[in-house]
Amino acid sequence: MRSTLVVHPPLVLDRDGPAPLTHQIVTGLRGLVESGALRAGDALPSTRALAASLGVARGTVVTAFEQLEAEGYLVATRGSGTRIAQVRARRAPAGARRRTAPGGRDGAPRHDGLLDLRPGHPDISAIDSPPWRRAWREALAEPAASTDPAGLGALRGEVAEHLRLMRSLVRPPEQILVTAGAREGLALALGALAGSRAAAGRGDGPARLRVGVESPGHPALSGLPGALGHRTVALAVDDEGLVTDRLPDPSGIDAVIVTPSHQYPHGGVLAARRRQELLDWARAGRVLVIEDDYDSELRYVGMPLPPLAALDDPSTGHVLTLGTFSTVLSPALATGYLVAPDGLLDPLLARRRLLGPPTGTLVQQALAGYLASGELRRHIQRMRRSYRARRRTVLAALSDAPGARPAPLMGGLQAVVLTDAPGARVVEAARARGVLVGDLAGRWGRTGREEGIVFGFAAVPAARLGTALRVIAAACAEAARPCAPPRTGGATRPPIHRSRPAANLESCS
Repeated sequence: MRSTLVVHPPLVLDRDGPAPLTHQIVTGLRGLVESGALRAGDALPSTRALAASLGVARGTVVTAFEQLEAEGYLVATRGSGTRIAQVRARRAPAGARRRTAPGGRDGAPRHDGLLDLRPGHPDISAIDSPPWRRAWREALAEPAASTDPAGLGALRGEVAEHLRLMRSLVRPPEQILVTAGAREGLALALGALAGSRAAAGRGDGPARLRVGVESPGHPALSGLPGALGHRTVALAVDDEGLVTDRLPDPSGIDAVIVTPSHQYPHGGVLAARRRQELLDWARAGRVLVIEDDYDSELRYVGMPLPPLAALDDPSTGHVLTLGTFSTVLSPALATGYLVAPDGLLDPLLARRRLLGPPTGTLVQQALAGYLASGELRRHIQRMRRSYRARRRTVLAALSDAPGARPAPLMGGLQAVVLTDAPGARVVEAARARGVLVGDLAGRWGRTGREEGIVFGFAAVPAARLGTALRVIAAACAEAARPCAPPRTGGATRPPIHRSRPAANLESCS
C-alpha cells in the first residue's frame, strides 16, 4: 500500500456535454498542470480511486492517464503510482514571482535570488538543540486544556525567573502577561489605558490618548498609536537616547514609548541620570512609560543595563515593560510578554478577556519547558558572542569606507550607516550588486533627518558577511560620486569621509 500523500484533482465532468469523459479528464488534468495547480512530483490517486470519486468506469481513467503519460504530463512507476512529470507551467501561480525563499544553502535569507540583509532576521540556525526538541515533544505529549487570559502560569513563572536572572528585574508572575510580541503588547497596553482614562471621566466616549514617541524612533512601534486612532507627540532624541530636558508638559501626555536599552536608529543607551529624570517627569504627570526592552540582552559593549522598571515601584509605579522572544529565538514564535504595575493590571486583564489569548497554549508550554531547562540563557550567551564577532567585522569593513559613517553599534542585530548620498541611491546600488538593504529615510520621525541605510548582520553566515560588507561599502562609494553638477541656490552637506582621495574613485560615466 502506498503511504505517499496524494493530490485529489478538482475535476468536474459534464455528462450531458458533447465531449467524451476521457477527453474531459485529459483536458482537466492538463489544465491543472499548466496552471501550476498540479506540480512536478505531485502524486495522483490510483485509477481505481479516481474513477470511484468521479463516478466513471476505471477504464475511462486508465485511458486518460495513458494519453497524458504519452504526452509527457504523467509518469507511472511500479509500486509508486502515478505522479506529475517535470512539466513547466505555462502560467505561474499567483504571487510566485514575489515569493521570498527562507534562505539559500548557506542559511542566508534570500529574496528573488538576492542576499536579503534588510533588518528583522536573527540567526535561527543555532536554536535546534536537544532541550528545544524535548520542550516541544513534552508540550505535544500533554497539551494543556485551557490557559489563563494572562497566559500560561508556567510560562509566566519562567519569564519572571528569566527577568530576575538576565535583567535584574524582580516581579511576581502575577504582574506578567503573555503577548504575541511587542506590537501586540503595545496595542493591549494602549487599549487598557484608554479604557481606564475613559472610565475616569477624561473626555466623552473612548479616550483618545496623546502618546509621546521618540523621533526618530523604531517604526514598528512609533507608528502604532496613530494607526489605533491616538495622537502622537514627537520626543527629541540624540546619540544618548531620549533628551529628557526637552520633554513636554506632562499634563498633556497620557503615555510615552521609549527604548532606553537601545535607541533606534541612533543606537544609544539612556544614561542613569536621564532615566531618573524621565521617571520623575512621569510621576509628576501620572504618565505611563511604555518601555520597549528589545535587543536589551544582546549588548556588546559592557553589561546589559537593568530596565527602567527596575527603578520603578512595582505597586504604584508608572512603567510598563514590553519584551519579546523574537530577537533571541525566532520571529516565527510570535510570543512575548509585558510587565505591568499593579495599577494597570485590572484593565489589562479585562481587555485580554475580551480579546482572548493571542498565543497558542502549545507554544506557551514549549517555551515554558525551554526556559525551565536553562537553555535559553545559554543560547543567549552563545549568540551574544557570535553577534559580537560579526559586529567587529561590520565596524572594521565600514569605519573607513568613503561616503559612509556607521552609527554607534552598542547592541542589537542591525547596523545603521549614515551616507553622503541619499539612502535610496545606496539601496539601489547595493541591489544592483545582489544585496538588499533598507533605506533609513522611513525610520526618521518629525525632528531631523539624515541620509543612510540600515541592514541586519545576524542572519548572514560569517563566511559571507565579509563579501556582503564589501558590496555595501562599494555601493556607498558609488552612490556618493559626483555624477551630476551640484545644485545651485542651496547648501550642501559636506562628505562624511575624506579618508581617500577623489582621484581613487572611478568616474560615473
